[in-house]
Amino acid sequence: MNILSLDTSTPVLSLSLRTSSSYEERKIIGNFSHSENLLGEIKSMTKRAGIELKDLELLICTKGPGSFTGLRVGMAGLKGISLASSAPLVSVPTLSVIDESVKSLWKGPVLSVIDAKKKKFYFRLTIGGEVLISDRDGNPSDVIETLKNLKNVLITGPDAALFASKLSSFAEDLDITVDPEAPRCLSFALEKLGREKFEKDGADDIGEGPVYIRRSDAEEMLLAKAKEAKGE
Repeated sequence: MNILSLDTSTPVLSLSLRTSSSYEERKIIGNFSHSENLLGEIKSMTKRAGIELKDLELLICTKGPGSFTGLRVGMAGLKGISLASSAPLVSVPTLSVIDESVKSLWKGPVLSVIDAKKKKFYFRLTIGGEVLISDRDGNPSDVIETLKNLKNVLITGPDAALFASKLSSFAEDLDITVDPEAPRCLSFALEKLGREKFEKDGADDIGEGPVYIRRSDAEEMLLAKAKEAKGE
């Protein structure tokens, strides 16, 4: 089965292609523009695998939370490929994928984090498959009391080190470890969760879009203008 998986929810691009005879994954960090370079990377990868876009049979991407622009670029790109190739598209929550990427390596609590900007983070806390804090947008201080009751907590995700540094300003006695391999390539975990979701629930509805958790700047501006017009 020819499966293309990609994560564009952060500045770190994770991309993979599996065919019946090959598997390639890439992690690109740095000055990379998803909107300008993503399609070129996908075409290069299919060429190396000896297939064309029309040969793809399953498309998988992250659905958020994460960068507003990145999520739209990734999902819109795969929707276009889906229409052209008739390949079904499945999207998976970003923080669930980050959590899955370390599940086989870490048996204790896992705190998956993404910088949400404006001094906040998107985060999710699990232990042994149990969700202690579901996907949310908040401050590092919001998890202090929970972490005080836990031992050997792994902080992972593209912004794990930044989150941990913020935590230290609130409490210094937490039993935490920053993932030394972060940011990890999420492709393998993304493909696994995407295939499981597809086998269980089928493809996404054509109208399904990214999950943002937080309102975008444009939405906040519109809301502020609406309140101003009402005299609030």
